[in-house]
Amino acid sequence: MKKLKIVIGVIVCLALAGCAAYGIYTQIGAVKFDEIIMQNVPEKSDEATRVMSFNVRCANDGEQTITNRSKVAVEVIRQYAPDSFGVQECTPRWKRIFAFNLNEYACVGAARDYYGPFTEYSSIYYLKDKYNLIDSGTFWLSETPEKRWTKSFDSSCYRIASWALLEDKETGSRYTHINTHLDHVLETTRESQMKVLIDCVNKVANGSPIIMTGDFNAYEDSQVYAVAQESFNDTKKVAENSDDGRTFTSYGNKAEESHKGPGAIDFIFTSKELKVDTYKIIRDTVQGIYPSDHYPIVADIRL
Repeated sequence: MKKLKIVIGVIVCLALAGCAAYGIYTQIGAVKFDEIIMQNVPEKSDEATRVMSFNVRCANDGEQTITNRSKVAVEVIRQYAPDSFGVQECTPRWKRIFAFNLNEYACVGAARDYYGPFTEYSSIYYLKDKYNLIDSGTFWLSETPEKRWTKSFDSSCYRIASWALLEDKETGSRYTHINTHLDHVLETTRESQMKVLIDCVNKVANGSPIIMTGDFNAYEDSQVYAVAQESFNDTKKVAENSDDGRTFTSYGNKAEESHKGPGAIDFIFTSKELKVDTYKIIRDTVQGIYPSDHYPIVADIRL
């Protein structure tokens, strides 16, 4: 009986912690904004598939709280209207925000660990009226990727990749969208995780074109990027209309001490046969509020 009471107490505590973590997840935009209009949203060809990568930042940072940032983040997604998008640092609170405000999208992806309301997802969202979900899953970037809650290679955190095989309901065309967030400490860890990632995605894609989004915590001069380039193209490098610059900004603070360098660490990679119309870094802010400490990125891809 005593053990039962302890178990019940733990469950209640977790439930209360969950409620606290979710907070007022439907109340987005504590800052009173006028109508939000994103600047220079590129037109998308009917033949292209628009994909976004977006590290939404899991925590509050001064005035850059999730409550303040979430309305801007939602409007970025709504106005750029990606066919699918991958998010990093997506906590249960962010998932509830997206579910409440972007119900045109369905979501796939498992939690990376077992910490309940404080866990993170590398979820993939897709337009549910446009696509059939053929298959999906999550694997861990470890020596045993099929085993939940595993980590290797001196990774500081559990790291995962989630994927979705999507089929256009009208045309029947398919692509596999995979989304990830590599570890932030050691270069050797990220290189090993990238090798696991590439091996696993080639197995699950079932011959379909691959689009890989994520926060890779690595610059273009890194071995991590070199390993990715062996199998995939960087949309920034092959797009007909492209953009360049930092993607991690620490809310616009571009001083060198805020990060290790000036370039992108967020990427959208594709199978080498795919053509890319446009790659863009989304730098919009509203009244000094950023959607995240990372800029979202978007690419229009021809399958």
